[in-house]
Amino acid sequence: MNDAVNFSLSEGAPSGGNVAHRERGNHMTVESIENALARLGAQFAPGTKARRGLRALAGVISAGAVVALAACSSGGAPSPDAGGEGNADSGVAGKRVVMVHCGDINPWCAVYNETVIEGLEAEGVEVEYLQDPFDVALQIQNLQSAIAQQPDLILLTPTDDNSVVPSLQQAKAAGVPVIISNTRPAPGAEDLAMTVDADHGSLGKFAAMNIVEGLQELGIEEGNVIALAGSDTTATSGLRMEEFHKEMAKYPEYKIVDERNTDWDPAAAGQIATQLFAEYENKGGIQAAYGMADYLANAVIQSAVQSGIPVGVENDGLIVTGSNCFKVGIDNIRAGLQYGTGTQTPVAEGEWLVKWTLEYLETGEIPPVNLNTANRVTADNVEEFAEECSTS
Repeated sequence: MNDAVNFSLSEGAPSGGNVAHRERGNHMTVESIENALARLGAQFAPGTKARRGLRALAGVISAGAVVALAACSSGGAPSPDAGGEGNADSGVAGKRVVMVHCGDINPWCAVYNETVIEGLEAEGVEVEYLQDPFDVALQIQNLQSAIAQQPDLILLTPTDDNSVVPSLQQAKAAGVPVIISNTRPAPGAEDLAMTVDADHGSLGKFAAMNIVEGLQELGIEEGNVIALAGSDTTATSGLRMEEFHKEMAKYPEYKIVDERNTDWDPAAAGQIATQLFAEYENKGGIQAAYGMADYLANAVIQSAVQSGIPVGVENDGLIVTGSNCFKVGIDNIRAGLQYGTGTQTPVAEGEWLVKWTLEYLETGEIPPVNLNTANRVTADNVEEFAEECSTS
């Protein structure tokens, strides 16, 4: 089936501002077509080009129907049966949520966002999605727009934890509740928002464990380690690096010689890794590397290969680990090029956010902090998590 459908749609989102998830209107004239597209789309994993292509095609058809109806209609009111998505019997049906989240140009965010939107809409929640491609100014603009709408709830994935504090204060003053996901509120702002997040500390610890075990398997008694993190503007990286350092400190024979931020950009990770491999060539070399996401770890692997550095235990080479899994990481673990990773998959984290969002919309309260369980992944258990980790 996958081979028969070919969409050449960009992974990125349209540039230049806010993007609403879905245009709504009178879809009755194309209902059968939309249903067919929905059934076809369900055969693809969330976040894939084919699935998003089908969703986009449905939107085009629906928009065309609206134009045609406008041209032919004398201006009557829409049918009371028009629209009507989700579970009408749900206790949260009709509640309004505005998502201010990381943009779909990031592969993890694309799957995460779609999982959240589909999960909420399935229960009849009305969702508006305002995305920003890691653009702080645009995110603040989107957050201000969300507050002004007075929705039942705002879901926020901050690009910079500190920059959103003034807007969080405004939201609280306006009586608009906020759930922060995939990071934590800035220090001192914990009472301004609820938190639904991954256990980033465990992910950082797992990365250190992977490096230590890999180096020990090679019999390396002393080694240089580099860490290529995401971004220091959110707790996502900070919490992982804090626990990574704590675990590595138990093994002083393995020294973290350099630590850089990549802004979650694999191209930047590859360039930094190449520079560090060259810089330490005459300083004992680099024996291990931590790429905070599997696509960053993969960039390190590619850089090492291009630099003529062997990779993996079987090759007596560089030990590489990630700390939140992607299909490329699973493939690299299977190939012996990556020692391990951690879960924090976009589907699991998206479903975790849906769970707590629905709970809040239903009851008006949830615990202040809600952390999802993280799992360590190595060659020993890679098949157990392969499917879960291959959604992006």
